Amino acid sequence: MGTAEFAELRGGVEPLQRAQRWALARKVTLSAYVVALLAYSVSIGIPLQRELVIGWICGGLALASIGRPPREIALLLRDWLPLAAILVVYDLTRGTADSFGIPVHVTAMIDVDRFLFFGETPTEWLQARIYDLDHVRWWEFGFTLVYISHFIVPFAVAGALWARSRDAFLSFSRRFITLSFAGLATYIAFPAAPPWMAAEQGLLDGVHRTTSRGWQVVDLNAAYAFEKGQATVNLVAAIPSLHAAFTALVVMFLWPRVRRPWRWLMPLYPLAMGFTLVATGEHYVIDILLGWLYAALVVAGCAWWERRRAATTRPAPATP
Repeated sequence: MGTAEFAELRGGVEPLQRAQRWALARKVTLSAYVVALLAYSVSIGIPLQRELVIGWICGGLALASIGRPPREIALLLRDWLPLAAILVVYDLTRGTADSFGIPVHVTAMIDVDRFLFFGETPTEWLQARIYDLDHVRWWEFGFTLVYISHFIVPFAVAGALWARSRDAFLSFSRRFITLSFAGLATYIAFPAAPPWMAAEQGLLDGVHRTTSRGWQVVDLNAAYAFEKGQATVNLVAAIPSLHAAFTALVVMFLWPRVRRPWRWLMPLYPLAMGFTLVATGEHYVIDILLGWLYAALVVAGCAWWERRRAATTRPAPATP
């Protein structure tokens, strides 16, 4: 082999070896990062605050970008910092949404659910049959896991989308933010009490807020942080259910991106969330139906806006 051929071969091998070393470094650091996250979740509690969840996801994405062009890290900050800032503003505003002096609606949702279900609310019916206030059943841990997935799954989906396609991430985050503020606007204009609050006022029988009971099945510090967080949010933000809305948004957005054999399992997620919300006294059925409707309208509205924007920015065909 001549000198020129050897140099050319070496020039091809060295970049390949360098890429393999960086790939190994990414795998090792990401594995250590996952172990650190698990240790944090066990010792301190599962991160459920938006800022913490985004921070952990962005940390993982940054480690996944080790050895890649610095532009990827710059894009990571550029794409996620505005999203985090907007959600912080949303959370701060949501915390004051119940202080505008608008009367809280309590009976309207009860009347609708009773009309839909022949005189009895599904929450009353379910809690009378699946709960024993003196004993925590194993399925209550399932309810708790489904409920808290709302704080993790949408951001995990956003992280996976960013890693695969920045355009898909931007499209998803646009829908996520729009849906968040659509819900916030409704909370301000129509503050509504959830079933457990109506039960405290004597309007429902045997209904309790049970979303945190599932933590008693396992010994995790997450329970304290979870209950503390529940006490600090807007308690009259029941219509629409954003838990239901975001699960529906995830399914609607991923539907065309998931292969067909698995696609048909995806609707089980919003259905499981809807059942959980009703069974734990967090929402009425009408809240959930409205959450799904909000998600559908946001998805359709954003798609229309994107098509119109693409049409207006598309260069005009050249005239002969």
